Amino acid sequence: MKRRWFLLAVVAVAAFLGAIAYYRVSGKIPVDVFRVRQGRVEEITAAVSAGTVKSSLEAVLSTETGGRVEEVRVREGSTVRRGDLLARIVDHELEQQVEASLAEEGQARDALLQAEAKREEASIRVRGERGRAGNNLRKAREDHRRAVELFRDGFISRSELETAETLLANAEEDGRIAAAGESTLHALDREIDVLRGRNQAAQARTAALTARRTKLTITAPFSGVITKKTSEIGESKLPGAALFVLADPSSPYVEAQIDEADAAKVRVGQTARLLPEAYQGEKFHGRVSEVRPTVEASKEVSRANTIAISPISPPRPLRLGMSVDVEVLTGGKDNVLLLPSAALMERDGKKFVYVVSGGRVVRREVTAGVSNWDRTEVLAGVSTGEDVVTSLEIKDLAPGSRVGIQHRQ
Repeated sequence: MKRRWFLLAVVAVAAFLGAIAYYRVSGKIPVDVFRVRQGRVEEITAAVSAGTVKSSLEAVLSTETGGRVEEVRVREGSTVRRGDLLARIVDHELEQQVEASLAEEGQARDALLQAEAKREEASIRVRGERGRAGNNLRKAREDHRRAVELFRDGFISRSELETAETLLANAEEDGRIAAAGESTLHALDREIDVLRGRNQAAQARTAALTARRTKLTITAPFSGVITKKTSEIGESKLPGAALFVLADPSSPYVEAQIDEADAAKVRVGQTARLLPEAYQGEKFHGRVSEVRPTVEASKEVSRANTIAISPISPPRPLRLGMSVDVEVLTGGKDNVLLLPSAALMERDGKKFVYVVSGGRVVRREVTAGVSNWDRTEVLAGVSTGEDVVTSLEIKDLAPGSRVGIQHRQ
């Protein structure tokens, strides 16, 4: 099989060399031509440089609390699931604060419990004293009332009446003393309120410190791929320092820049061609999903407009970070005269082509319309069926040269 292909190649080369030799002997330059014809030409706006595949869902993961990196479980390119542990940071000072806050919270809780128990005991005692004082006072009042009646009727002496009056006065004083116990309860209630507030403050402080400590554990907020890692074991990180970049590869888009001069032609919804560098020759289809409202400085041109293209059913996976050439279809015409764009030349601001007429090269000025990398609309200068030279790389080719058509497109 290999021998057969080798022989075919030898025959083809020999035929090619023979054709060249023939043309040289005959004094004709062999050229390739394109026969002018009608067709469709598309207006294409190409990105000024290769675009980049990015993710619609991407996050920079950082630490809200500073500390030293104790553990790193992923590397660039690692695939993670939501909730997976990525890294762990330690802060010994924060640990001490948490322990001190827990101790303070325990002391405040114990003091509150003791005060509540003391208040309960005082409440029981006051209720008992008030009950006894109330009963004694009612009995003393009844005895005093009867003693007054008996004394009036002459049944008891004055000294017995005075004894009843003394017992009533003592009972009233005991009632006042029992009522005074309520103020003790009020004082205990105020003390309990203060201790309860102190306990709640200690709990809040412990909760805040515990939440800060929880943030020292870095987990994945969603499933994706680690595209960048900026943390190593032993490093000290300040609050807010970036640790990882996490991106979801299931929602890719291509970000590219369009020259400011062509930006007005590009609109959301237009069709685009994507040509990934990794898949040479393969064309992917996409749609313009965003045209950024601002124009920025660019390395390739003075100013450029950034656009985003969403792939449409890509035949192969577009990996994050891939380089992709972008062509946006911004217009087009049907049934127009077409030429290969490479066949057009320009000098002194005028466009022209070489046409084969009567076996010789003739320079013909043309007026071009819509154009892209492959085809150009011709508004004037050539007619349907004329042969335009496409092999312009030939050194001695010039107007008036005798030529022989080697290949016609």
